[in-house]
Amino acid sequence: MINKIKNVILSRFRTICLYEANKNKKKLKFKDFNLIIFRKFQSIKDKDKNQFKDLFKKKKRFRNKQYFLALYFKNNIVSTGWMYQGLKWHVMEIDKEIDIKNKILLYDFFTLKKYRNRGFYSKILKLIRNLKTNKKFLIYCLSSNYSSKKGIENSKFRLIKTIKK
Repeated sequence: MINKIKNVILSRFRTICLYEANKNKKKLKFKDFNLIIFRKFQSIKDKDKNQFKDLFKKKKRFRNKQYFLALYFKNNIVSTGWMYQGLKWHVMEIDKEIDIKNKILLYDFFTLKKYRNRGFYSKILKLIRNLKTNKKFLIYCLSSNYSSKKGIENSKFRLIKTIKK
C-alpha cells in the first residue's frame, strides 16, 4: 500500500521519453550474439531463471501475451527485456495510458552489472528490429535515465515525444 502511494506521488513529477523505430532494412548479425524470444515461462532454462530472481515475480506477464527477450553472448545472458503487442499500455512510471495500436512496445530492459557499458543494450535493441513484422517499435524510458536514452538513441530509435502525467 505504501509503495502504491509513493508511486502515485512520484508519477506526478516524472517525465518519460517515447522513442520509435522501423524494422531494420537489412538483417543485422553480430558475431557470438544470439537473441532469443521466450513466449512461455517454462521454456527458459533453470540456470537462466536463477540469474534473474525477479523473473519469478513477473511470470504472469507471459499470460498477458508479453514476451521475454534475452541477448546471449557466448552462451551467457547479458541483457534482457520485454515485448508487448496490443492496443493500449499503462506506463506505471507516469501513471498514464498510451495508445500502441499496430506497434510493438519494448520495455523493462536490464543488463547484468558485469556486462554494462559495453553496448549490449544497443545490440539487443538493434537485433530486435530484425523481427519479421511490418509494425513499428516503441520504447520508453524516464527522461532522467541518461544511460537508457543513450543506448536507445545509439540503436537508431528516434524521439517522438516526451510525456508527463
